[in-house]
Amino acid sequence: MAKFVPLTFWVTLAVYLALALVPFAELAINWLSETFPSIGPVIDGVKTTRLIASIVSGVVSLFVISQGWRLVWKIPYLKTKLSKALFYDLNGDWTAELQSNWPIVEKTKDAALNRGDVFDVFDDESLPDLCELSFDVTIKQSWFRTDVEFFPNDSTPLLVSKTVSVEFFKAENGTKSMAWVFEVKNKSKNGARLAITDEQSYLGAAKLNLNEDGSELAGEFWQNRSWHRGLNAAGLIVLKRKR
Repeated sequence: MAKFVPLTFWVTLAVYLALALVPFAELAINWLSETFPSIGPVIDGVKTTRLIASIVSGVVSLFVISQGWRLVWKIPYLKTKLSKALFYDLNGDWTAELQSNWPIVEKTKDAALNRGDVFDVFDDESLPDLCELSFDVTIKQSWFRTDVEFFPNDSTPLLVSKTVSVEFFKAENGTKSMAWVFEVKNKSKNGARLAITDEQSYLGAAKLNLNEDGSELAGEFWQNRSWHRGLNAAGLIVLKRKR
């Protein structure tokens, strides 16, 4: 998110906050001095500029570090404007639907081992269907970092997923996308060893395009799982925000 906000934004924000807070700070200091005469000397000793600087830095810290920006993104009019100008707030629960080319990789492997019929990957009629998988996903997005976490299920050996990096892009035509690099660790089922075509851990990446209302991310993924055996797979992925 931070990459879409230039330095001039922060400078402008600080200047406007400082200008706006000058009269309020002076009024507050005068009121305190009159209401509590005993602390008048202490109040008079406070430098207005120092007080304003502290308030400005506090507001900026609240906006950035404490995710105060999410409150701004929830204001109806500003939400639309900021989401289109910068990026959507992706925080929340999602579902992921994957279509993997693993059946094609596996059929190619079996054909090479003479365990099946001769297989031509350029013959569309003989291509097996892509296998489909689904996961529950949580996206945690701060001003400076985004984490995408896939949760384990009964149909895959997934143990834990970890985000390595997320980078956001915005094209000149307004199209927004996300590049995601992840690491996956697998679990052994009932203490058995993983299949020879699997690995204990592997890396993957995806390039996902965001739809117009920020409710769906769709694109392609690929990974280096068993790459040294030529068995690394790829496919399609769609993330939909849960309602």
